Order: sequence, then structure tokens, then C-alpha cells
Amino acid sequence: MTTAEELYSKYPEVLLSGDLRDVPVGWLGIVHQYLSVVAPIMADTGYEVVTAKEHAGGLDWMWTSMLGPMTPERHAVIDREDTLLDLRSYHTCSTCGRPATGWKSGRKIMTACEEHGVGDRIERDAPMTRSTRKGIVQYDPAVDDLVVVWDPMEEGR
Repeated sequence: MTTAEELYSKYPEVLLSGDLRDVPVGWLGIVHQYLSVVAPIMADTGYEVVTAKEHAGGLDWMWTSMLGPMTPERHAVIDREDTLLDLRSYHTCSTCGRPATGWKSGRKIMTACEEHGVGDRIERDAPMTRSTRKGIVQYDPAVDDLVVVWDPMEEGR
């Protein structure tokens, strides 16, 4: 399993000591997947993590960078990777990193596998989606990627 210390060592230009203190250990693997794509392309932009914590069962992730070096290509990649990281967190156990679903216990919502889930399993009528520049997407854990479920460009055809 990926550790915070490994991520601090591998990505010192984007992570300051303590940035990952509120990220559950089970999600450090998906943070590593994210940073392995984002850190190299954002190397000269001043990109750094501002917020990284669990919130309502998902990963609350915010970053900052200088505006000047941001190109349309960089925006496209980071928008995609931000969405992928967000949706991956709702499918990854925050304790162990295995495939997971949502659980509700009192007022607390968490994402966990069967072993680590507490309370009542959250049953969803439809997969979680996000609106992006490419349309509406959802995460497909079978291929570990985003899948477009509605493309606005298809409407006019």
C-alpha cells in the first residue's frame, strides 16, 4: 500500500509536509495515480495541493497554480484527472484501498469495502456522474476510467 511518506518523497514539488494528513490511508493509492499524471505536466506552473481530506464519503481535493503557464491542454488533463480522482474515491475503501461502496452510520457517510463498512449500505439507483467539458461522465471501475454517458455534441447530429 502507498504511504504518505512515499508520496511526499516522490512529489516534493506539489506536496508540502502535512498536506496528506487528512487523507485516509486507503486513498493514498488513488492520490498516487493522480499525481503520477498531474505532477509531470504541471511541473512549471507552481501547482500545489491546498486541500486534501475526506468529506462526506469522498475525497475533497483542491489545488492552486499560477495562471500564466496554464494551457488549454493542461486544463483538459487536470480537469479529467480531478474528475477521475473524485469519482475513484467513491469506489475505493478509505481504509484499505479495495473496491467499495457508500455506507451511512448516523450522520456520517463513508466509502468502504464490506469488511470496513459501518452502518447501512447506501443503495444508489444510478451511478454517480459529473458534468465535464466533454459531457456527463461516470466512473467505470472495471476499466478504471471515465465513461461518457451523455455527449452534448451528439445532440445536434
